[in-house]
Amino acid sequence: MALNEFVGRLHPDGKATVARAATHYRWTPGSQSRGRCPACDAELELSERHVLVTLSREFGGDERHHFCTESCVAAWLGGE
Repeated sequence: MALNEFVGRLHPDGKATVARAATHYRWTPGSQSRGRCPACDAELELSERHVLVTLSREFGGDERHHFCTESCVAAWLGGE
């Protein structure tokens, strides 16, 4: 699935939608350099290629989540 096809999809909790999905490389020295994929729990090196998904919530603002691949995003959103 292409990343732009995730935009507008509803998060499984029904309270957020995908506002943005893009290939990402985080190059901010001194900030968080590792994370965990919410779909498969793999450790991510954020300076390497990963997928950044921004969820928009009506209350509470935006949330950023880092994923290994597009297939992890699809699985997390409920199912492909």
